[in-house]
Amino acid sequence: MSIKPSVSICIPAYNQTVYLNILLKSVERQTFTGYEIIVSDDSTTTDVKNLVDSFDFGEKLKYFRNERSLGSPSNWNAAIQKASGEYIKIMHHDDAFTNDTALAEMMNFIEANGYDYIFADSKIENVKETGKNRIHRIRKFSKVAIRPYLLFFGNSIGSPSTSLIKRNPLAHLEYNPQYIWLVDMEYYIRLFLASSKGGSISKPLILTHDAADHRLTSKIITDFDLQIKEQAMLYNFLIPKSPAFSKFFMQVYLVRLFYKAGTKNKELTRTFIHVPKLLDIYFSAVKYKPLYFAYHICIKSLDILRKILF
Repeated sequence: MSIKPSVSICIPAYNQTVYLNILLKSVERQTFTGYEIIVSDDSTTTDVKNLVDSFDFGEKLKYFRNERSLGSPSNWNAAIQKASGEYIKIMHHDDAFTNDTALAEMMNFIEANGYDYIFADSKIENVKETGKNRIHRIRKFSKVAIRPYLLFFGNSIGSPSTSLIKRNPLAHLEYNPQYIWLVDMEYYIRLFLASSKGGSISKPLILTHDAADHRLTSKIITDFDLQIKEQAMLYNFLIPKSPAFSKFFMQVYLVRLFYKAGTKNKELTRTFIHVPKLLDIYFSAVKYKPLYFAYHICIKSLDILRKILF
């Protein structure tokens, strides 16, 4: 008779084995062993399957090959849906635990405090330029958890791999497949709205390999049209849930994004349920170069003020 695992380590995989190998070895070394591993494979080759078969996790590891490609983040959801543990620990296939006690530390922390979810700091390792290695520290977590609309201005939490989520009462939450760029932020916002019982560990327990060619982030970083579309979707979602003061600075942030993209294509505003007034002014200013630059300076100054206030 198999013992029900305490935590399900959910790994959505796709055509990448170098860092997946590092991840599985880091799981193998964990001192906390009350886990199962769920690998949901979206690959077009058998490389992931071959790598998984080379490890000896016994019944702890459950491998699933998708009949058709689900894409991200639907493959994340597929892995989570197959989990049976009390806690969900999603791990992207290019992340890993930083030390042998990382999972034990996360489990001890969430259970000792009776939290529904926790996050940990992360170590960001740039695979191309080691000089860009850094520690991502979760700052003002309690403030963001109470005011989740602040995540509109940027992901201060980190990747989903930094999380540990209690299945109940949060089993109904899934990652929204309408998003790619802001999928983690949109999920965190709904998570914080569903429960305020969470905390963060001020220690880097998760390793993220940054700047690798296969990473989706590397491909989207210059796709401003996609970024604007998803920021508009998030704006539509948050407007009924945010105070007027924050709504104004959300508009400022959106205009800053349009300036950053250098776009003058008003078609990009079609995603908005109601086009923000500050964007209307932006497209009016586009026609007159001096006004366009003056407005840019004004918006830039307001965005600096936002960073001070928030």
